[in-house]
Amino acid sequence: MKKHVTAALCAGLLASTAIAADDDWGYGANDGPAKWGDLNPTYAACSLGTLQSPIDLEGTEPVAMHRLRTHYDVSGVNMRNAEHTITATYDMGNMLHVGPKSFMLKNFKFHTPSEHTVSGERFPMEIQFMHESANGTPAIVSVLVKEGSENKAAKELWNYLPLEPGQSSKNDKIYINARDFMPQDKSYYRYMGSYTTPPCAEGVNWYVLKTPVEMSSQQISMVRGLIGSGTARPTQPRNNRIILDANPE
Repeated sequence: MKKHVTAALCAGLLASTAIAADDDWGYGANDGPAKWGDLNPTYAACSLGTLQSPIDLEGTEPVAMHRLRTHYDVSGVNMRNAEHTITATYDMGNMLHVGPKSFMLKNFKFHTPSEHTVSGERFPMEIQFMHESANGTPAIVSVLVKEGSENKAAKELWNYLPLEPGQSSKNDKIYINARDFMPQDKSYYRYMGSYTTPPCAEGVNWYVLKTPVEMSSQQISMVRGLIGSGTARPTQPRNNRIILDANPE
């Protein structure tokens, strides 16, 4: 499938550097989510954890909460094809503020299809914005993607997607604002969970935006063609967790 990426995308690949892929897990029958906990002792939480992600977002509790304030500047982006996802590393110093709490944006990455579902509905893509506080507490803002109009922010980057696993690319003339991959309405679902890939560490603050963004079918297919159509961990048991349906103050 990777061989069918358009010639235009190939021509746009600049400043590429091959980096060896080193993951010992994947999404296949022998190394997939059902096996993660057995592949490495450090992945034990993948099978033994009780606050695992993703989950199905239903049965939520309406509540007034702080707004998500994204103080992101325009940045160059270094993208890496990590085989199971495309990771875009952002410049340092860009912040997410949730009331008195602050988290620095580290990178954002893509999963096809979405990992979270909403009342059982799965979307064709999910973008996860990875943040970390000064004391190391993680916070992930998740944006669900539905098929629709061409996404202008994606159009800026897609010609420079790294084509091969382990490959990185950056065009020094391309700058974006990560906020442009988010909807204007940042109402969200809030819950405590984990990373969705090994080692599946828990204690992650999840903010899943309720309003999806749109991308064209071609834009979604471009990413799916590079990382595959099954790079989403199945939804995990809720285990009586409270999911807050946040209506920002």
